[in-house]
Amino acid sequence: MEVILLLKIKKLGDSGTIVHVKSGYARNFLIPKGKAILANKKNIESFEAQRIELEKENISKLLIAQSRAEKIKQIKSIIISSKVGKEGKIFGSIGIRNIIKEMTLLGIKVNKKEIKLPNGVLRQVGEHKIIFQPHNEVHEHFIVNIVAKK
Repeated sequence: MEVILLLKIKKLGDSGTIVHVKSGYARNFLIPKGKAILANKKNIESFEAQRIELEKENISKLLIAQSRAEKIKQIKSIIISSKVGKEGKIFGSIGIRNIIKEMTLLGIKVNKKEIKLPNGVLRQVGEHKIIFQPHNEVHEHFIVNIVAKK
């Protein structure tokens, strides 16, 4: 099934490109999520008229994401205190929710889909590298430092 991509999708293509995908992927994911439309004559003609507006919208989203990434770059690290056992292991774990809570205390609004934990939830005391990705093309690394609660 051929679809026109409305957004840039990793491993598929940029917005505005016509790609061939499996029909189930198109019907169950791309089209309902608003990431693509069916590629027929009518949609191709109407999309050409909308292309400029979509490109402007994508550029504005990219600029907003870059400014948010700059705020994260200025912070560099976040300190989270937690109860710790004898071997430096945390009781429980530190996840995305805990990181978002600390970031909101610092005045930065973050969506949970924008935080990536490369090694899964954090269970050890020390510094951990976290990825903030507000846009497909923008990502910033920052440090979460877990310290023992006294």
